[in-house]
Amino acid sequence: MLIPIFLAALSATLFASVNHIDKYLISKTVKNANYRALILISTIIAGGLMTIIYLFVCGFNLAFDFPSIAILFINSIISTIATVFYFKSLGRDDATIIAILFQLTPVFTLLLQPLFLSDQTMTPMQLLGGGVITLAAIFMTYEPDHKKFSKSKLITLAMMSISSAGFALWFILERYVNQTHDFNLTTFWSNLTLLLVGVLLFFIKSYRRSLLKLFKTNGPKVISLNFINELLNSFAGVVSAFAGTMVSVALVSFMSQGIQPFAVLIMGILITKFFPKIEKENISRKTIIRRIIMSILCLIGLALIQFG
Repeated sequence: MLIPIFLAALSATLFASVNHIDKYLISKTVKNANYRALILISTIIAGGLMTIIYLFVCGFNLAFDFPSIAILFINSIISTIATVFYFKSLGRDDATIIAILFQLTPVFTLLLQPLFLSDQTMTPMQLLGGGVITLAAIFMTYEPDHKKFSKSKLITLAMMSISSAGFALWFILERYVNQTHDFNLTTFWSNLTLLLVGVLLFFIKSYRRSLLKLFKTNGPKVISLNFINELLNSFAGVVSAFAGTMVSVALVSFMSQGIQPFAVLIMGILITKFFPKIEKENISRKTIIRRIIMSILCLIGLALIQFG
């Protein structure tokens, strides 16, 4: 049991690293070129890299039906839109806040999956868990010192709600196609359609300008960091999937997702203390205690969703 727990914790730590690298990219390296350049690089690098990998995994046997390809293409558009709102949110608030608000993803997954997956239902305990996470997300926007909800954080909450709903829908539609297709083949076409979305975005003037502007300033740095980020993200997924072969997938998902906000918080504190030029989070005692409490509430809500 110790090995899957360690692997789940490793997966959460890797995903937390991805959050902080994303924060650095959007706040420090592309701030003058804005999120559009990062979206282009992310879709093209992520889609292109994984397409090449799964081309060999599938042994060049790529037969697939057109309706499923169309669903995956729409799904890639959905994930790209979700990523846009995620990046915009990271540009507004600390990575720790975004990691906590990201816990809304399993809530939207719970609500949306019965619409697409016939074998999925909701129990009262799961709905209670979704309610607990939602309340924790809402409380993150409250400012105790001013005794009111922060307008700025409410906007961030709205953006992360859209992002979380998008990623939840992406997960569900991916699973919907996987019900009748080989997993590796579905993954290949999913990434190929993501690459196509990136190529299509390049033909939009504002995106192309943003990318060209970035190349004149921090292009090599952003591309290399983004490449590392995609590798970390992919490796975290592999570690999580491997842990799922030892114990139930629900348990691994609970441990990995539940640990992530704490991992992001700890990393945020360490980076702020020792590398403030890279990232600076609010690490006052009150703020840290509040974020720990909200993370614990999310953990309780996630447990109710996964096992309720």
